[in-house]
Amino acid sequence: MKTTRRGFLFGGAAVAAGAAVPPFAALADAQPASVPVRRSEERESELIAKWDKATEAVESDVYKTYLLDGDTRGLKALEANALAFEKVMREVKATTVTGDVPAIWSVYNMGYIVKTRESLFSIDLNHRRGTEFAPMLDFALITHNHGDHWRKDFYDAMTGQGKIVVSNFLDNPRFNEMKGDSAKGVGTYRIKDVEIRTSLIDHSDAAWGIDFTMAFEIRIGNWLLYHTGDSGRGTEPKLVTPWGRPDLWLFFPGCGINTAKAVEKVNAKRIVFGHLWELGHKTRHRGRLDEPLIRRALAAARPIVQDTSLAFWGDRIV
Repeated sequence: MKTTRRGFLFGGAAVAAGAAVPPFAALADAQPASVPVRRSEERESELIAKWDKATEAVESDVYKTYLLDGDTRGLKALEANALAFEKVMREVKATTVTGDVPAIWSVYNMGYIVKTRESLFSIDLNHRRGTEFAPMLDFALITHNHGDHWRKDFYDAMTGQGKIVVSNFLDNPRFNEMKGDSAKGVGTYRIKDVEIRTSLIDHSDAAWGIDFTMAFEIRIGNWLLYHTGDSGRGTEPKLVTPWGRPDLWLFFPGCGINTAKAVEKVNAKRIVFGHLWELGHKTRHRGRLDEPLIRRALAAARPIVQDTSLAFWGDRIV
């Protein structure tokens, strides 16, 4: 049996090459077109504990220095960040989509790459090497003006190449033409085979947080994706999906939102939590959505939507 090494969070056991594997099991080795990762709740629970330990070893200042120099300093979580990008880039190039259901990868936290039959786009892509995706992408979606959801070098690369960047705060010539008189970009748009309905939701219930985040309802044929960026306390009534029940909701339950109320409101067929272990936030800060918060959020969501899970960095979700 041909094998490949497991990543550092999984010990030294081997797995069959090309099999569906946990995150980072085959990051260092070339793989064929990927398959989505699905885990048991028991396996996921084990990984939550391991990831929490690995990420707590990274202080926010160390992470910010890594963003500048790329030196992982032997820290497992920073190695994961670097290897996840390589894995996603490799698999995006190798994967062909033939139906309405796209391929979706988690790059880091609330950042995703989505591939359809005709398009490649990003949502909240935030990685030190994110500009390498710019030549490949048709457009980018950015939910709000916080530095853990966008990078200026990526925005500059996309805009400089004449690409569309959809947001409620950036000056992008292509999107300016599309949105017309809508100051915050709220509307419905079509880019190639992707339809996008934007709306404003609250990042928090403080004055600055009201309507701060742009949510994206995304339709690809008959398949629906919902991404709500950072959604905070009291915004549950604004979580609306006129196009129907989402097939997948990419959800961050860490900004004070009532997870159970939000899950009942959206009623998605599947939920994947993102924005986990944000290394730019201080250790043991709730913005990292660390182990205790993750477990509470899962416990609140799963009695309502059983198919609720986490996206670890580098995972192919769909």
